[in-house]
Amino acid sequence: MPHTLFPYGWGDRVSALFAALDLPGSTPGRVARVDRGSCLVVTDGGVVRASPFGLTSRRAGLTEVPAAGDWVGVAHDPDDDPGVVAVLPRWSAISRKDPDERVTAEQVLAANLDVVAVVCALDRPLGQNRLERMLAAAWESGASPLVLLTKADLATDPAQAVLDAGSAAGDVPVLLTSRVSGEGIDELRLLLQPSRTLALLGPSGAGKSSLVNRLVGDDVQSTGAVREADARGRHTTTSRQLVPVPGGGVLLDTPGLRSLPLWDAEAGVAAVFDDVEELAADCRFRDCRHEREPGCAVQGAVAAGALEGRRVESYHKLVHELDALELRQGEQARRAVGRRGGKPARDVEEPKVQRDR
Repeated sequence: MPHTLFPYGWGDRVSALFAALDLPGSTPGRVARVDRGSCLVVTDGGVVRASPFGLTSRRAGLTEVPAAGDWVGVAHDPDDDPGVVAVLPRWSAISRKDPDERVTAEQVLAANLDVVAVVCALDRPLGQNRLERMLAAAWESGASPLVLLTKADLATDPAQAVLDAGSAAGDVPVLLTSRVSGEGIDELRLLLQPSRTLALLGPSGAGKSSLVNRLVGDDVQSTGAVREADARGRHTTTSRQLVPVPGGGVLLDTPGLRSLPLWDAEAGVAAVFDDVEELAADCRFRDCRHEREPGCAVQGAVAAGALEGRRVESYHKLVHELDALELRQGEQARRAVGRRGGKPARDVEEPKVQRDR
């Protein structure tokens, strides 16, 4: 049993997954950080730098690119540096569309998470639309979502901030925290049980690294000041990385996200806007777009003051974004078939996009 891996979440589930792959000559490990062309992997023999692109990986037929949090098999080839030879099946993963507008591809930010904490700082206005977007990605990941409101000591009205976050989060728990006063730290620590991984997701300057340092009890992550002009912080965390917490559990700190374009997050959007979708079932027309159609139950609820108009606009924006992504995926699939010498693009049936993980 690899005792060194226990602090990084090794348990019966991971042990069974590794045994099922039957990888003779390889050792299990967890990806603690991904750099360009290689990754730091924690193994029972210590931390090694392994490549998923070298000769060892190619000989093993590796097709999956590892992400931070992945459990992998690592092999030492006499003709090559240590290489990743397999990525174990993921039970959850948080993804986004590649931010490059020229590319239509999934970018896995982190894998094998049990809780995804969406972090919002209270030293700036709470952006409910941004919170709903991040929660859609968190729900879609397969992990349990959580809202963390940080810097409670700097909030003008913390109680109102919790209410505002709750109106966007629905049934997702909202936890008020402060690194300075210690508020909410004990409650957060309870979520970090052995073998569980909690990822922190949010913009730069939201206090993610400060929370990590408070939970670990040491300055393991660098932190930076926040500009007063726009409440933005420097990117002191430059890569996604795992941090074991004394007493059990693993934190995954992430760099501040400038953008979070959704990737196949239809189920996540439905979970965040379950109130809108429930109302939509009573619309007169099945294909109602909830804009100006007669008999629209959603717009009726807005007119009656039972549903925020802002919330419906946020819902529309995310749904339209996913519709546009689906069209681009269909176009990409048709071009790929054409390059392979298949049917002409106009004759290729548009594929259905698989939403569920």
